[in-house]
Amino acid sequence: AATGLGYSHDALVVLSLAQYIRNLGYNAVASMNDTALAIPLAIKAGLGEYGRNGLLITKEFGPRIRLGKVFTEMPLAYDAPIRFGVKEFCQVCRKCADSCPVKAIAQGEPSTERHNQSNIRGVRKWSVDGEKCFGYWAAQNSDCSICIRVCPYNKDYRKWWARAGRRLAGTPLRRAMLWLDDRLGFGARMKPGAWWGQRKR
Repeated sequence: AATGLGYSHDALVVLSLAQYIRNLGYNAVASMNDTALAIPLAIKAGLGEYGRNGLLITKEFGPRIRLGKVFTEMPLAYDAPIRFGVKEFCQVCRKCADSCPVKAIAQGEPSTERHNQSNIRGVRKWSVDGEKCFGYWAAQNSDCSICIRVCPYNKDYRKWWARAGRRLAGTPLRRAMLWLDDRLGFGARMKPGAWWGQRKR
């Protein structure tokens, strides 16, 4: 339900923004998971880096984002791509690939190979087998998101230790950060009662 609600809110924001731009006198086309690939555009816009799990990893929210886009000729200031060590960290971390129930996430190095028609040919990256992934969603009658849960970038960056870990992940000490992440149990599934008990405090 949370995933569906997220996409619904995303659609509302994207459609409203496109209409606002049109009201200013410019052309604007709202787009969700159509018209163009969102992750390459987000990377080019400086929102984050591409992760092994096939998702955009941002500095603020890790892989916990939904992307929408608006195409317009309205003159806008734009940012440049950023690097904060995601690719280098994902090369040593395989938590998402190890945890994927259907093994839809690549274990090896980035390559230009594709699994099926759902992947783009000729782009060197970690390709996720989207058909295996979505097939699992359909079989479970729900989304999965295990790759998001176990990702070491999935932290509350308002906490100092999470910011320190993110900084370590972008340095040659990334293996130490990964070891610490494992030892502290981050990404482990919590029992619902424990999670709700934590929320009451």
